[in-house]
Amino acid sequence: METGTISLCMIVKDEEKNLGRCLESVRRWVDEIVVVDTGSTDRTPDIATSYGARVFSFPWPDDFARARNESLKHATKDWVFVLDADEEVPLETAQNLKRLASAPDGVEGWTFTIASPATAAESSPGTRHLNLRMFRNREAYRFQGVVHEQVRFGDLGGRAEALIRHSGLTIIHYGYMRDRKERRAKTLRNIALLKKALAESPDDPFYNYNLGVSYYAAGNLEDSRRHYETAIRHADPGAVFTPVLFRNYVLCLSDMGEQAKALEIADRALAFFPDYPDLYFLKGQIFWDLGMLPEAKACFLKCTHFTQVPPEYITTEGVTGRLAFANLAEVCARRGDIDAAVEFILKAAKEDRSYRVFARLCALLKEQKQTGAETAAFLKKAGLDSRAVVRLLFDVGEFASCLAELEAQPVPDPGMLLLQGKCLIRLGRYAEAAEMLNRIPPGSPAAAKALPEQCLARWLDDPRKSAARVIAACGLPDAPVTAACRAVDALVTGERGGAPAKLGERDDAHRAALDIALEAFMLGDKDLALAVGRAVSGGEGPGEAYFALGKHALAGGRHREAQKLLERALYRCRARAEAYYLLGAACAGLNWHEKAFKYFAAAAREVAEKNELYLTGALEQLTDECLSLVLKGIGLEESNAELRRSLFKLAAFKKRLHRCKEAFANVD
Repeated sequence: METGTISLCMIVKDEEKNLGRCLESVRRWVDEIVVVDTGSTDRTPDIATSYGARVFSFPWPDDFARARNESLKHATKDWVFVLDADEEVPLETAQNLKRLASAPDGVEGWTFTIASPATAAESSPGTRHLNLRMFRNREAYRFQGVVHEQVRFGDLGGRAEALIRHSGLTIIHYGYMRDRKERRAKTLRNIALLKKALAESPDDPFYNYNLGVSYYAAGNLEDSRRHYETAIRHADPGAVFTPVLFRNYVLCLSDMGEQAKALEIADRALAFFPDYPDLYFLKGQIFWDLGMLPEAKACFLKCTHFTQVPPEYITTEGVTGRLAFANLAEVCARRGDIDAAVEFILKAAKEDRSYRVFARLCALLKEQKQTGAETAAFLKKAGLDSRAVVRLLFDVGEFASCLAELEAQPVPDPGMLLLQGKCLIRLGRYAEAAEMLNRIPPGSPAAAKALPEQCLARWLDDPRKSAARVIAACGLPDAPVTAACRAVDALVTGERGGAPAKLGERDDAHRAALDIALEAFMLGDKDLALAVGRAVSGGEGPGEAYFALGKHALAGGRHREAQKLLERALYRCRARAEAYYLLGAACAGLNWHEKAFKYFAAAAREVAEKNELYLTGALEQLTDECLSLVLKGIGLEESNAELRRSLFKLAAFKKRLHRCKEAFANVD
């Protein structure tokens, strides 16, 4: 069989960060590279030329199809393969391109699965969708659509679908990993182009769908909903984008707080697309948000029964596996069935080996009253290496077991020495901790993190000891943590006026000092924590110190510590209204809704004007309390329609309150 030749066709602008990765992944498996540059001001054209591309300049026409078609004009080979600069071709895909180009008559194009990681964050769920990326180089085959352009197969008409095959191969798309500013700029550009297109075809379902997507990405839920509804009214149920149109509409409605409508649309969509697991997953999330745990569990279990997602559906990776199992673990944990929760989180861990999943497993094992040694054995059986095991043991508070595992290891590296020292401090073995931490080389990556621990080992000892020599020898004279340690050491040694002078005006040094103070407080040294808090806040009494520490703890997500500290700050700090509000936020983070309401309401009473943020916080907690009561009622009377209607109304009200609170929080 004769092998066809391949033209890689691309349109680019200012893609110097991405283009080299893209071309490197594919250049050996295509016969020519055609790059149409629409106005780059960086090194993009030079990079393309260095990979042997023929580069053509073309003024940006505000129309993606026109730009794509310009690249097709310059293609001279049998097949066209289309990529964007922020994509990469995996080796398996690249090696199979020539096989696809050898397709017999009757095959006019190939679709690929486009896998899009959501962010660079660990275990963030990505999406997968199907897209036509390779087709025969025929003059009649051209792109159409000013944005989200698609190939039009000339006079093939309705026969085109039968002549396109799925390759079973993947292309990686990194577009969602661009920084927020870049993503927003692309979203606003797409909105402008789509509005122009809709001015000519206002009922076009594909344009309305894509404008709904763009408005959703921009945070404009009302306009997103409006365009999704227009698209649904005019979309053909058999159109390739209709399933994801329903999915995205459900998601938009849910975010707007219209849970009843979202569930109704999800069920309507499932009547058309019963093999679409993302719809069941969204229903599960809605039921979870409503507190309807049996219904949530049923939906997530349904997701796990799918062995695969049809390739034509846009899907979130993990909805049939790790994400569904992780959610099932949370449902079971909330219902008090910890054994079942452990089983489900272990199933999630088979697909998702992230630290986050195993940290949740450790927390569940602790609820099962497993000892540290038992937890360590469990983690090893699950296939984790020793470094991961000791980190998890430390984070779950099993310091003695963590230390035993560390001591059993061969010669430890600086990171493991640091962990040993931290365990010894938490076990009250300060002299041993100081000796262990002194073994960390000053120039190692762990040195900056080790410095405050080395100092704490001396400051917490009885009697307290100066850490001046350790600080002088750390090799980090200008680091914020060094300034913080010098300031705290001045407090320990009684150097008059030394702490504020050593901290200076540097915010990063103040934050580092508060980190040290918070750790001292958690380790039981209230006096040292208060002394540092006073130095940072500039206040004379303990109220300002507690306030500064509590605010810092809350910013770090330590709700329990923040609650303890801020309760001590009340009535003794100047910023009384803010203290009440922060205390309410800490209690809300602990799901103590009655207490949170009390503190938010107190914050609102403290100020006569511009107290909307405090009032919405109070109302949000009151709504949570009402939701809890309604859910208890539903538990007693499952068929009570009035209670269910009340549940949906309260959930919608809570969503609106949350959006209002976010808006007030962003007001200068």
